[in-house]
Parts: sequence; C-alpha cells; structure tokens
Amino acid sequence: MRRFVVLAALVAAFVFLVPVIAAQAHDWYVGKRDPVTGGSCCTTSATASYGDCAQLAVDPGVLSGDVDGYRLRLTEEQARRINPLRQGPVDTVIPWDRVQASHDGNFHLCIPSREVPNMAADFYCFWAPPNS
Repeated sequence: MRRFVVLAALVAAFVFLVPVIAAQAHDWYVGKRDPVTGGSCCTTSATASYGDCAQLAVDPGVLSGDVDGYRLRLTEEQARRINPLRQGPVDTVIPWDRVQASHDGNFHLCIPSREVPNMAADFYCFWAPPNS
C-alpha cells in the first residue's frame, strides 16, 4: 500500500510540475525587448502551451559568425523546435547590435510563425553567451 501511495504522489507531482516548469521556461522571454527595434521578443501569451522563443540548439551549419553579425540558418524542422507554429526555414543575419547577453550561457532565439514581409530580419530577439 505504501508503494502505491508513493507512486501516486510521484505521478501527481509530475503531472502538475511539468506544465509549471514549461510555463516558467516560456515566461523568461515575456516582457523582453529587442535592443535596437524595441519590439517585443515574445508575442505569445505567458500562459500558452507553446511560444515563439526557445533555447537554440547550435547544430553544425546553424550559426556562424559573419562580418555583419551571426548568420542563422534553420530548416523548417529546426525552426519548429523554437516556434512550433513556424512555417518555413530561417536564413537571416542577426546584426551584432541586436545580440543580447544570454542569462544562462546558452543561445536563445525568438522567431515569428512565418517570414514577415518588410521585416528587417527573420527573428524577433537573439541571445548569445558572452564572448561567443
């Protein structure tokens, strides 16, 4: 009987904590702004089960230094890891003056659900580790 009670408590904790942890991870981006454009980094509600921002997995070919900034290339599948609603790949340059210091030493990115006409670059906000 004790095993059942312990197992039930663990399952309940998992069921209730996973959404809270996911929401907290998403909440970090809410309220942040691009240092140049002043635009909102996250256009999704903090209570949404998905967002348009996430940690960027720097797979080979995804990110490279360019004279004007970071060159970012994502397949549609890679882009959907950042924004699950993304339609299409990302191929853009992130100017150096729009790169913000990462809070945790990882790369982070916010991208729109689709390429936006007349947008200076195909991203909302970008964070990089200091000295990267």
